[in-house]
Amino acid sequence: MYEIWYAITGGDAHLCDDYTVAKLGGLAPRWSSRDRAIIETLFATRHLFPRAHDPAVRGQILQRVLAVEGLILTFQTFFKHVKILGPVMLPLRALFPAGELCPPRDEFSPVSRRLPSVRDILLQHCYKRPGQNDRDCLLQYSEHDERYFECSNPGLYSYWQLCLHLLRHAYGQWKSPKKTYDHSESSERPGWVIRLGHFARRLGFESDQISSLCSQDPDLSQIRMHMLQERPSVLFSAPADKFGAEADSRQKGQAIFEPRPPAPAPLMTADSATAVRAPKNHPAFFLPTLWSALTQEPRYALTEYGVLVLIAMSFFENFGSSSVGGIRESSPPAQSPLRSSSVYSVPVHPAKSHGDSITFWHLPRTRGMHPIAEYSCDATKADVKKAVHSIRAQGVAPLFALVDRDGRLRLCDPSQIMHRRKRSKQSNDVYYLYSDEDSKIWIMKKLNSHRM
Repeated sequence: MYEIWYAITGGDAHLCDDYTVAKLGGLAPRWSSRDRAIIETLFATRHLFPRAHDPAVRGQILQRVLAVEGLILTFQTFFKHVKILGPVMLPLRALFPAGELCPPRDEFSPVSRRLPSVRDILLQHCYKRPGQNDRDCLLQYSEHDERYFECSNPGLYSYWQLCLHLLRHAYGQWKSPKKTYDHSESSERPGWVIRLGHFARRLGFESDQISSLCSQDPDLSQIRMHMLQERPSVLFSAPADKFGAEADSRQKGQAIFEPRPPAPAPLMTADSATAVRAPKNHPAFFLPTLWSALTQEPRYALTEYGVLVLIAMSFFENFGSSSVGGIRESSPPAQSPLRSSSVYSVPVHPAKSHGDSITFWHLPRTRGMHPIAEYSCDATKADVKKAVHSIRAQGVAPLFALVDRDGRLRLCDPSQIMHRRKRSKQSNDVYYLYSDEDSKIWIMKKLNSHRM
């Protein structure tokens, strides 16, 4: 959201007003010719950005608005989209211990801490990598077609696919969370929750909770739940052996069903406008299908599928779509890894810079791990300021440091990064960690080489 409005206004927040933000929110000018026409009309009548009087400035702003890649995001659209995507995060909590979301605070630590997100817990504590090498990632083309491919950040692609799995399956059954997770009449888990655990393991996630889910049969568990709904235990009873035999019999009867072939890729846009509401799920939410959809040509208006795709992209870092030209399966000849444009998907060991860019490395919690390249930007004051702002938005009071000439990490005020890097031993690298992390193991210590 910040990046979109910073780009539109050129960093001049004074140009924004409530009416302009309200009218632009949710439009997709790069995808919809109708939205482009609305924006151009509002600009021509001076309803948008009335504080910009210079025609040349207004023309520049108009071009920046029309160049926005996805939806134009505002706080109003954020709260609408959270209602759609928020429930995806809740079932993911079934994959790890509840205590992970609120780790214990140090007894004498008065500093407020940044609680980990579901994404952080899954990637940092549960992801073990499923393939033969560190770059292998399972890619799901359909419910019955899974293949391995090579990428630069397999953990992130795996996390995205967990979220897409829930967007395909879970939402319709999420309206009754007490029935879903605390079924008073049975210890059975819903079939979609068990399938989530099985899929998480195939993607490379491991935990005691995932192991428990994988020990259950999703079809059999769902059948048993249906039987208890047909004949509630408060009114009926059945011997355990007969109950189990009936469930097994019903499961064998499911052998008559065969999987349907994958449906054609849905359309992102249409040539006519219909009443579009944002759907809460879609059966074609697979990464390859999304990547294919994003190559479609813009037309008059977004479809419901197009709206859902753009909403999901605003939360899930574009799904690595901007640099995906084609997917090649993992095979003996080494393949070129996919590179995502997302700030979270910068390769852990990026190529050596030639002085025109700066990489921001997140220092891990132990010296036994390598710093992770989280952000990269051009070596300009404006871009550094933008990167610093993004880092601050992710945690509590980040501390920044550069490698001094003696090889030690020394703290640096963010406003002095451009000046201090001139006398840094690694002028293109800036390191950071948050105040709730242990800075003593890094600051004023020599930084061992972490390049490979």
